[in-house]
Amino acid sequence: MTDYRLMQPHELAEAARLSDSVFRPHTLPSMIDLFPPLFSPGVAHSYGAFADSGALAAFMGLTPSTLRVGGAAMLRAFSIGSVCTAPEQRGAGLAGRLLELCIAHARQAGAPLLFVSGARPLYTRAGSAAFGRAAQIVLRPAEAAAPGGLSYRLREARPQDLPGLHALHRAGDTHVEESAAGLGARIGAAAFCGVLGLAQRVILAEAGEEPAAYAVLGVPPGPFHPLGSETDAARTADTPSGNPPTVIAYGGNPQAAAWLLASLPDACGLNELHVHVPWQERELEALLLQTPGAAGFSVPNAGTLLVTDVRLLLDQAYDLWLLPWTEALRVDEEGRVFTASGGRELSRSEWYSVLFDPNSPRLGDIPGWFEPIPLPYVYGLHYI
Repeated sequence: MTDYRLMQPHELAEAARLSDSVFRPHTLPSMIDLFPPLFSPGVAHSYGAFADSGALAAFMGLTPSTLRVGGAAMLRAFSIGSVCTAPEQRGAGLAGRLLELCIAHARQAGAPLLFVSGARPLYTRAGSAAFGRAAQIVLRPAEAAAPGGLSYRLREARPQDLPGLHALHRAGDTHVEESAAGLGARIGAAAFCGVLGLAQRVILAEAGEEPAAYAVLGVPPGPFHPLGSETDAARTADTPSGNPPTVIAYGGNPQAAAWLLASLPDACGLNELHVHVPWQERELEALLLQTPGAAGFSVPNAGTLLVTDVRLLLDQAYDLWLLPWTEALRVDEEGRVFTASGGRELSRSEWYSVLFDPNSPRLGDIPGWFEPIPLPYVYGLHYI
């Protein structure tokens, strides 16, 4: 009989081996190096299905986070990742049972948000869905075209720069709460670069002795283009994995961040550079789109999101709105959502749109002051 339960810290190495066999059978680094929040010793939140023999048959990684949104509200969240089943155990519904346990775990922890790095029917049947919006912007080389008429000095980041990078990370109105050590561990693991088959670089724009902006980017592996060198050599676009050079994370005020990001294709010898800007960062998006050769279009936030408790989410997000959320929406004991003024019941897709999408169609029974919840773009430095 299969045993479904919370993983113990000493069992996480076995989970990493199973994940490696499924996702990276002939590739380094290992999942245990890419995703320390899932596989490092400590308090484990992940769940496993164990066969009669005691061997791990399936694994569902689960890790907590706290989001600061809009500069004030603090939301509890979990992320699911590294979901895998041993080949001989597939088709028995193990992952479905593990997902039920992860959802219950998040609810018990008071976390209304459960981010999923995927959109498989396994997740959508449980209520996970696309959410929010972001601008996908493609930047191209354009000498002397950085926006705003500003000028900074570019250089590769050093370990001593971590406190400055951490200050820039925390200065954003919407971000994942993280210690300096935690941020350093995320940068060092280079998880999303490893998934994309890219090599990581961390580059600063500085004025004087302090960094004004930073960018973590993934570039094609191999000899990299030194900053400030001539750009006559052939530029690089796609990697052998087929993924283009990509910005993994960035920080700084909109003007400095835009200058840095717009400067990177030329400075790093790239044909193009892809960056995702969440909808709430309108000033940065506008500045980047002013760069000659830039192109952008709107896409959903990455992955899918399962709201485990809509009332709890609204309670945790209360600081975002000038009036109590109960003036806009009503939630009954079964979790159904209604408009407060007319009592109209909203489908899940409708209230997901109202809560997360700035382009949500607004009928007269949703007041204008009830703005969507600004979430970070989730496929980046904190990817799970």
